[in-house]
Amino acid sequence: MSFFDSIPQPPAPPEPVRRRRPVWMRSDVVIPGPVPAEVVLIHTGQVAVAIGSVRAYPNGFEFTLHTRLRREDETGPGRGDPLERHGWRRGTRAPDEGLRLGVMYADGRRAAAPSGHPRPGDDPGQLVVLQNGGGGSDRSWDGNLWVHPLPPEGPVTFVVSWLEQGVAETGVELDGAAIREAARRAVILWPDDPEFEPHGAMGIQRVTAGMSDASGARAEPDRPGAEGADTGG
Repeated sequence: MSFFDSIPQPPAPPEPVRRRRPVWMRSDVVIPGPVPAEVVLIHTGQVAVAIGSVRAYPNGFEFTLHTRLRREDETGPGRGDPLERHGWRRGTRAPDEGLRLGVMYADGRRAAAPSGHPRPGDDPGQLVVLQNGGGGSDRSWDGNLWVHPLPPEGPVTFVVSWLEQGVAETGVELDGAAIREAARRAVILWPDDPEFEPHGAMGIQRVTAGMSDASGARAEPDRPGAEGADTGG
């Protein structure tokens, strides 16, 4: 027996526990339904903020926030996330002076971005607004935001303020019914496969229902899949 063969081998590591994705996360296996909506929230002589590329999933919707400055500024978007609580240059302004964005549903539910992840025991119907990546230059910033759950009938109000740029609180509405209709057009690519929590990335538990065919399944909004659906994160 060789020297190395005489040394006991360590036990094999345990198999990792795979958990189903919580229902509030966005799916990685859904082609979302597009919503025809581009809305300008702020447009002044110095700054503009708009939302676009709205796309609906069976359990929520995502949109892109576009921020533009007319001129380069040392505190501009390229210095960091404009929605960061402490500002593009950390510590240089009060939290309420920077760009603030919120979403309100017709039933009164509301949340500001970023709202933070739900915790076990939270109301599964609570409104969640999460950032999902972004970047830009000294004059522009584009970032994706995820909203869960789908809105009820009635308007979806986007509320924004940017006191640092002289913009007081204002709101613009989108049609919640249009978002729900787009969610019905979303395609679940592999409806028979369960979705698990990703490793270090955002995603959601699979949400299935509706009719299926060879190309995938049409989604039925806000109905979790039948295979071990979780009710929270």
